[in-house]
Amino acid sequence: MATNNMARWSRSNRAMVNRITRRSDSASRFSIHPTNYYTSLRAMSSDSNSGRSHKLPNYVDFSKTETVGSTRWMRLETLTYRLADGSERKWDRAVRTTKQSEDSIDAVVILAILRDPSDPSKDEIVCVKQFRPPLNAYTLELPAGLIDADEDPATAAMREFTEETGYIGTVSSVLPVSYLSPGLSNESACLVRLEVDMTLEQNVKIHNNQAKNEGLEGDEEGRGLEKLLLPRKGLLKALHDIQKEGVCVFAALFTFALGMDIGESSDTATGGAQQS
Repeated sequence: MATNNMARWSRSNRAMVNRITRRSDSASRFSIHPTNYYTSLRAMSSDSNSGRSHKLPNYVDFSKTETVGSTRWMRLETLTYRLADGSERKWDRAVRTTKQSEDSIDAVVILAILRDPSDPSKDEIVCVKQFRPPLNAYTLELPAGLIDADEDPATAAMREFTEETGYIGTVSSVLPVSYLSPGLSNESACLVRLEVDMTLEQNVKIHNNQAKNEGLEGDEEGRGLEKLLLPRKGLLKALHDIQKEGVCVFAALFTFALGMDIGESSDTATGGAQQS
């Protein structure tokens, strides 16, 4: 995931995305949960530091939070939380130093499907493969990235998608905030769905490897980040095959693939019943 990448985004790609955004009038057309959705969640809290309601039987007393250690990007904290009987317990958590508040959204995860109008069974999911030092392994993930201070999730998703894959996409929907590892961290993300217009010259060149992706920053390029296209139909099997090669698969990608597999199985069963 990259931070403060707007300055590194190529001027030509930025201009092209701006033209597409204006043309699609994305602010009014794509499905995004409005700001008051998040505002209503924050309004539940009687403690402005917690972002959560003290009407809950258990809650964190943020006034007693201790910082154990900190680096440029991460901070380790010990929380004090209260149980329903009034007793206190401790819990350690990791926090991104870029997080602006308990309620702020850290990142976007991007789902983009390259559609084949002639044969939907040939649709492809846009993924990225890269080396992840915490795992000492290569991972297969959906494109993702941190939200810059001046961005909303939709803007961040379009920027990160172009930086990591070279494709240009437009937003069709933004899901509510979700949490990636709630037992360890308060890191949060929005899943953003993008549409990729394969008639655009830039997208055609990237797809056919006729143009180099100039959006990767030094660290991402150094870790070998590259786009991979996987089949939408049969995605679960494709992930199992990749995992056998020693590549670690992002949990959300496996979850999505399992949902797709269940849907495909249900469609097959329904079709079979209708035919019989």
